[in-house]
Amino acid sequence: MISKAVGALVIKEFKQIKRDVSSILVAFVMPLLILVIFGYGMSFDIKNIRIDVVQQDSGKIAKDLVDLYSFSDYFSANVVKSTQEARGNMESGKTMGTIIIPDGFSKNIRKGKPGPRIQIVSDGTDPNTAAYIEAYSIGLFSKCLMSLQKSNRAPLNIINRLWFNPTTESINFLMAGALTMILAIVGTFLTSLVVAKEWERGTMEAIISTPISSLEIVLSKIIPYFGLCVVSLTIALSYGVFVFNMPFEGSIFAMALVSCVFIMVSLLIGLLISTATKNQFVAAMGAVTVTFMPTFMLSGFVFEIQSMPKWIQLFSYIFPSRYYVSSTRTICLVGDIWEIILEDVCILGCMCVAIGFLLKKALKKKIA
Repeated sequence: MISKAVGALVIKEFKQIKRDVSSILVAFVMPLLILVIFGYGMSFDIKNIRIDVVQQDSGKIAKDLVDLYSFSDYFSANVVKSTQEARGNMESGKTMGTIIIPDGFSKNIRKGKPGPRIQIVSDGTDPNTAAYIEAYSIGLFSKCLMSLQKSNRAPLNIINRLWFNPTTESINFLMAGALTMILAIVGTFLTSLVVAKEWERGTMEAIISTPISSLEIVLSKIIPYFGLCVVSLTIALSYGVFVFNMPFEGSIFAMALVSCVFIMVSLLIGLLISTATKNQFVAAMGAVTVTFMPTFMLSGFVFEIQSMPKWIQLFSYIFPSRYYVSSTRTICLVGDIWEIILEDVCILGCMCVAIGFLLKKALKKKIA
């Protein structure tokens, strides 16, 4: 039989949990968020791969092959007129591959001539997707030929090329995305504990009592961790280039530009979490929930975003790591494609302003 004292303490704990919103968030909302991300975002099935089909042959067999691409669940195919247009789409990240159907393809198939040259050009920044493009394409070619009479079939001569990561080494793909993970940990996670630690130790009241503005408080917290993030990024990038032979096709200026903006966003997110919670444990859990997990699952670091449900794709746009992964992979593996880099920098800059505004409001409220 439970004593009255234990019963009273249990009731008190329930009331305290009810008053503490952070406990509700950690106990219920965070597990649900993780389940949603794992259930819908974590997928190794590659579908709706964006590709271009360069149709240089107007024959019926070539048209049938294009139709197979158009109605396939594995591809989101767009017919273009030239290889130059297809190359531009791949360089800008709009597509992951190009299928080139040469002139005379249908004629050679009908006459049973050997060696119709079908060319597959894949984006090697993602070796897994590149391998899927090749495998799925061969399957579609075989299906197309199976629909013809056996006497008219000829063996395929497939030319496969990989752009941007021709060696197909996954370390090139992973290291570029790992930079985002490193900055998310060093930036957001550590700064999420800064202000909360001050409140727990009782030193925040002493800081507030001094003639110092909220902006100065924020700057005093950001500057040391900004330097720490820059050092961490430099070490990680150097290690990837010199130890793992990761390619670096872009410029230091482009990498520094996008990295500085992303670091600022990460630091401000951590300070906002820390200011809002006043508790180190809750702040740490909040940082993991809003930065670490989305960086791993919803940024394109590991899993292809285009293969996720549409609402998950839209949800991924609110996380800064998505834009940093896009820029770092472009800079490291492709080069300075400013169309992509400047767009990502502008979006991260807007996030920086918005989060800074929220932080200023939150810090004033806590001081008051």
